[in-house]
Amino acid sequence: MPVKVLIDARGAGEPLALLHGLGASRLVWRRVAPRLARERLVLAPDLPGLGASPPAGPGFSLDDVAHVLAVALAERAGGPFDLLGTSLGGAVAVCLAAAHPSLVRRLILAAPAGFRPWPSPVAAVGAGLLSDQVIAVRRVLGARAAGSATVRRALLFGAVAEPERLSAGDARMAFEASRGSERIAPALTAVLRADLRPVLAGLDVPLGLLWGERDRVVPISTLSAIVALRPDAVVEKIPRAAHIPQLERPVEYVAAVRRVLDALG
Repeated sequence: MPVKVLIDARGAGEPLALLHGLGASRLVWRRVAPRLARERLVLAPDLPGLGASPPAGPGFSLDDVAHVLAVALAERAGGPFDLLGTSLGGAVAVCLAAAHPSLVRRLILAAPAGFRPWPSPVAAVGAGLLSDQVIAVRRVLGARAAGSATVRRALLFGAVAEPERLSAGDARMAFEASRGSERIAPALTAVLRADLRPVLAGLDVPLGLLWGERDRVVPISTLSAIVALRPDAVVEKIPRAAHIPQLERPVEYVAAVRRVLDALG
């Protein structure tokens, strides 16, 4: 039975699909999707197994998730689309573009995961630290105390450059985004073990790279390794932003996305 992917759609015009990261949901695009939708059809799905979309199968397979999303997005877009993936969503986006090259017109990777593989035992330990219980505790505590700048600094360290500037509503959304997710730990294991460097090097699709200069989740040093693989990539950096600039610097983020798409033609 086909997986029913939940997709938020807004706007009209050339389609642009946005793939969120680990522990997040389609709501992470709440500050940028309306701006992008002024001239585009913006499609923001919950990745299978995360948010409100059911899993694509047992565990979490990047290839399986990519295939399910390809089918769902092509149907909603009515054909090929531009694709932007952030963090885990970036890894999925690479797999989707590799398996369905005719569907992806232009590819933007925003601080993508999957380019620094960890040894399997280390990946397993990392996934264990993100057990359902740990995520649930963080979600409850963060949501209750999202109005506290101290709590935001503690729980969003590395993901947000200046947590005290983030609104309580956006912080609460970030904490509650994991609600309903069934595959957080398996997704982390999959992406920590992945090495997408040869896959990306073999892709024949216009490529853009987008990074917050203060990202500590997927350090900006990873950017150099990816550019070495794809020196043709168009690069945009967002100052005073970390791993989720679409929340903390939405105006700058949208402007950077537009510049990348324009440069890619």
